[in-house]
Amino acid sequence: MPKTQEHIKIDDLRELCVKALLKTGITEEHAHIVTNHYLENELSGKTSHGMVRVIQIIGAINAMGAPSEKPKITHDNGNMAVINGNMNLGPVVGKMVTEESIMRAKEHGLSLVAMNNYYGNTGSMAYYMRRLADEGLIGLMSCSSECMVAAPNGIERLLGTNPIGLCVPSIDGNHFIADFATSAIAFGKILAGMDKGESVPEGCIIDKEGNPSTNPKDAASDGAILPLADYRGFALGLFVEMIGMMVGGEVLHNETYGKDGLFIIAIDPTKMSPDFVTRAKTVLTQMRESAPAPNHDHVSLPGDRSLSKLQAALKNGGLNITDKTLEKLKDLT
Repeated sequence: MPKTQEHIKIDDLRELCVKALLKTGITEEHAHIVTNHYLENELSGKTSHGMVRVIQIIGAINAMGAPSEKPKITHDNGNMAVINGNMNLGPVVGKMVTEESIMRAKEHGLSLVAMNNYYGNTGSMAYYMRRLADEGLIGLMSCSSECMVAAPNGIERLLGTNPIGLCVPSIDGNHFIADFATSAIAFGKILAGMDKGESVPEGCIIDKEGNPSTNPKDAASDGAILPLADYRGFALGLFVEMIGMMVGGEVLHNETYGKDGLFIIAIDPTKMSPDFVTRAKTVLTQMRESAPAPNHDHVSLPGDRSLSKLQAALKNGGLNITDKTLEKLKDLT
């Protein structure tokens, strides 16, 4: 194990996070919601949306103050709803949107639930998509975010990293779960790179002059992140930005808090195909059992590796995190 990492029991890390969050003045319920979300991400190998995000959201709470009002539904059209987050935390409103989406999709077959006016990173799209898939629902989720991404051939920050989450349920629980930024690299991986003192891959970021860079500090300061797959990723990111505008988020904003829009589209496939989840298992199994490339022992689908890491960590009862991150968490308690 590298000297820059420390092993910690899951329960001890959970207790440390909750303690640090409670010190900001948020409720115990919200502290546990935030902790459970980011901790599962860390255990799943998504360190970019794990403990570094706990530290980040504590800074946001200290800057904005603990939420004082509950989220409120402002538009309700049966299978469609918009919720005013009343400046609650990203993982808290994400949980509420997920629960509303599930309830309305099961009643109507299709739902669109959106949220605006919240702050703090919402976390991993995969976290919410797994909850939908476990309920037998197909899902699409995304959110707009603070401008960090330049247009192809540009240097100005125009879009957020605007991640997209997708899920298709399988009867055996081995769902198809996808979660990816519409930028060449997620901003959380920029944070993780700075935390670990590591470079980011080439072709992902530029400095403030528009020169290619691998130093994550360039993107975090005055540089920019490049779009995923050039115009294709930029098109997806812009689409998400416009949907965010429809539900009350502000387009092309450079503010850190309260301007994003989040939405989930959920579909109950059994309303059209009662045996869908069984047939989905057949398709996904066929893909996983297809012939692997040389030097690989099997084929993995999106979400498989994260689930495998999560299951292994839960069985082990502990995990390794950077001593730098652990020290910061301890300092916050």
